Amino acid sequence: MSNPVDSNGIRGVPPRAIHERQLDHDMLRLQRAASASHQRGQLVEAVRGVAAALLAVAGILVTILGHGRPAVAITGFFWFLVSAFLLKRLAGTTARQGALLQEMFDTGLFHLPWRSTVAGDPIPEPDVNRLARQLTRGSAKDQRITGGWYDPTSDVHHPYDVLIAQEQNLAWDARLRRRYSYFIVAAAVLWTAIGLAVGLAIANATLPDTLLSFFVPSLAAYQIAIEIWAGQQKVADERERLTKIVNSELRDGRPGPVPEREWHRLRDVARDVQDGILRTRLDPTRVPEWFYKRFRDGDERDFADTAEGHRLRLAAHTAPPA
Repeated sequence: MSNPVDSNGIRGVPPRAIHERQLDHDMLRLQRAASASHQRGQLVEAVRGVAAALLAVAGILVTILGHGRPAVAITGFFWFLVSAFLLKRLAGTTARQGALLQEMFDTGLFHLPWRSTVAGDPIPEPDVNRLARQLTRGSAKDQRITGGWYDPTSDVHHPYDVLIAQEQNLAWDARLRRRYSYFIVAAAVLWTAIGLAVGLAIANATLPDTLLSFFVPSLAAYQIAIEIWAGQQKVADERERLTKIVNSELRDGRPGPVPEREWHRLRDVARDVQDGILRTRLDPTRVPEWFYKRFRDGDERDFADTAEGHRLRLAAHTAPPA
């Protein structure tokens, strides 16, 4: 049995579950716009990363050859300034746009009110349409969108269905970001060892010469590595904290109708959790597409199984415990 939408949202079991409504035209349009905005952010990060890597490699070469050290060091220092201030600011602006588009998608899908005090104004409709058209239809990203992100929540009373979807979002992203932060630390340590080995052992350079020819050109790369590590750890910490809140509510949940007072309390919890999700999305640090793809299949199975476990336990047709 389901009830119609009232002024506060859905009461009872929604007429159509989250995994069904996420494929509606307006929902797909918002997802496509968010993905296109995210691609722009990834491009900015790619420019920062590739340029920093090239300068770091140049530092290795001039350390070995012994020529061009001042020029490469000066170039590396100035690129560090451009990367750390100009491009980082641009990445932050793009991250905010993508975060707001995703917030528009989630709040519409979850029947949650928009909080202007937290998010500000939504992205204007003309901008949503323009961005949505930029994503190539049939591309790999578009196929992921049309395949659906959230797993089934059939027969689960609102707002437990929202908490299931939020738990999937939070836990998956926290795991991915924590994993990527460890990868970045390992890469930075390895690169430092290579620089010291090349400068001191292979090129027989002094420590000051090694610092000038290798580490100064690598400043942008180290700055990005520190930025990524700190940002990913911060986001992972916050998402894991929110995951514990959601999991606590899901563990305490029972199948069947939700009493009115409890319904309002759970709606407030879901709305507060959504605010936390938005805060983490506003952070400009990202996980690159290739890293996400590397672990996607295994993570998808893990969190699909978790979501299905919650659904089966909370489904309306399940008899409540005696």
